[in-house]
Amino acid sequence: MADRPYRTYKGGRVRPEPEREPAAAQAVAAPERRGAIELPAADAPPPIEPPRLGRLGRFGRRRPEGWTPSRRAPRGLRFWIKLGVALVALLVGLWLVLGLLAVRSSVSQANERLDPRAPAALAAPDGSILAVPTSVLVIGVDENANSDTLQVIRFDPGDSLVATLSIPRDLRVSVPGYGEEKINAAYASGGAPLALRTVQDYTGLEVDHVIVLDFDGLVGLVDAVGGIEVDNPKPIRSVFEGEMHRFPAGRITLDGEEALAYARVRRNALDPSDSDVSRGQRQQAVIRALRERLTSPGGILRLRTVAGALGGAFATDLSLGEIGQLAWVDQRASRRLRCNLGGTPTALDGQDVLIPDGSGNRRVLGEFLGEQAVQPAASRSLFAARCREG
Repeated sequence: MADRPYRTYKGGRVRPEPEREPAAAQAVAAPERRGAIELPAADAPPPIEPPRLGRLGRFGRRRPEGWTPSRRAPRGLRFWIKLGVALVALLVGLWLVLGLLAVRSSVSQANERLDPRAPAALAAPDGSILAVPTSVLVIGVDENANSDTLQVIRFDPGDSLVATLSIPRDLRVSVPGYGEEKINAAYASGGAPLALRTVQDYTGLEVDHVIVLDFDGLVGLVDAVGGIEVDNPKPIRSVFEGEMHRFPAGRITLDGEEALAYARVRRNALDPSDSDVSRGQRQQAVIRALRERLTSPGGILRLRTVAGALGGAFATDLSLGEIGQLAWVDQRASRRLRCNLGGTPTALDGQDVLIPDGSGNRRVLGEFLGEQAVQPAASRSLFAARCREG
């Protein structure tokens, strides 16, 4: 018989044994140590194993083993359209910047070609081109250094008006220092400074800027913008520089050589009444069409070609910024006037001249300045002074 444990009873009060805590609340035994290494307790969770690193991923970061790239949805048509538009806009912007730099260089050269005495003959502008009226004298010069074209273009942003005044080359006026001469003799005798003084003395206009345009350069400039379109009121057949030119009535397209011939022909075989005044009107049409073409989207995209054609083609005191401001006023104009001075044709000292119509020219100058309403010409003469809307 195995020995059984016996409980010994003692007399007196028996002290109750303390209650034992549940097993979960009992303190965990200290982990066993093996030298300097501490082993985890028997009931501790298994340690977290760090991920194993695989091959390098994007930006040099390693990707865990077993990683598979997620597939992206294919790019839609809208994405590629936006990308294409952005690339085209970038290329167009770069092209425009290069074109503007080339034009700025050409304008700087044109400033250096202007007669240094010309700025002293100009009126001092009263303010910004975008705020006050500005007048520009355009002098077209032929191969013999004669001013075949004299036009004053007035840009008035306040009245939203651009008016062009054509001065017939045969108009007989007082040329300072030379007496009574054809007005085109002023440039031949004293260049742009004398032409400016003569035009301002006769008309009373204040001219703020000047452009001297070489007709040979006009040919290249028209070709550089891809040609121009003008409305020809009547058919023309004429010989110019030994070549027959025909221009039908209506809307016609002209290249450089044709534009020069159209602007300078003096006699129309189909209309003997064609005059120096009507020639001035054709010159107005060419210059206006060229302005419109230069400021059109097609002309702006051809800036580098235009800059090459401008080399040696003109001289001016205008800066590139001022030319841009004039173009802005021209584009926003809601009214346009085409005016010409007039007179009576006669032969004097073996020359065909035009004796000025004093009262008619004063009236036209008032209309040109916007000081009075446009009225019909005083006579039906082809040499009459008049203004026309449009």
